[in-house]
Amino acid sequence: MKRYKHEKARKDRIGFYVALSVCLIAVGLAVWSAYTTVTDRLDASEDEYFSSLMTEPIEDVAQDMTGVTEPDTEPETAEPEPEPETEKSIALYETSTLPRTEDINADSELDSLSAVLQVTDSLVYPVKSHSVLKQYSETAVYSKTMRDYRAHAGCDFDAEIGESVYAMCGGTVRNISVSEFYGVIVEVNSGDFSVFYCGLDPSLSVDKGDEVSTGDTIGTVAVIPCESEDDTHIHIEIRSGGRLIDPMTVIQSDD
Repeated sequence: MKRYKHEKARKDRIGFYVALSVCLIAVGLAVWSAYTTVTDRLDASEDEYFSSLMTEPIEDVAQDMTGVTEPDTEPETAEPEPEPETEKSIALYETSTLPRTEDINADSELDSLSAVLQVTDSLVYPVKSHSVLKQYSETAVYSKTMRDYRAHAGCDFDAEIGESVYAMCGGTVRNISVSEFYGVIVEVNSGDFSVFYCGLDPSLSVDKGDEVSTGDTIGTVAVIPCESEDDTHIHIEIRSGGRLIDPMTVIQSDD
């Protein structure tokens, strides 16, 4: 009798474990089925989304991602207004550099005395002050600005910034130019000689081709780059017969 009960109990345990195993397998299959279903749906949705991106216009995609649609055409930009013309702007002048004293005088066939005698007029001072700040010199003199020794091809007359500069003689404005060293330069030609007014303000009182008389206003005093360490002044050069001469030799006496 005991053996029978023992066998029955063993068979009941085996049946229980078999039933439990079947239940676990069924649950596992159900979970797996649900997982694969969800995954397939997600994959399908993802494929559909990327497929739609490939077919949508780029502008629409940009709008979806940023919320802003690129305009179909570029906005019209207003044309820049022309800059107002300034009186005697530096940009209007041609760039020039005054030749060196030794180069000019070496090419001249006249000696210094003959060149001076060609200037038959008595010139006036270019500014109210008759004070000479630095004299003409063909020999090398020290330049505080350039920190070297060089010839001084003109005569410097003491003057304040903005002070009027007057025509030393009558003649024609042959040229207006800008030099890296001497600033704005006005050349007035009077036949056998020319007077160069160097270091003027760009707002001049004359134009190229104008006729000027002695005492007419040429412009105003500005800074001369290559002589900026000196007191403010106007730099005057005179060329006669292709030769540089000392301006003081042809300026009328104060007496």
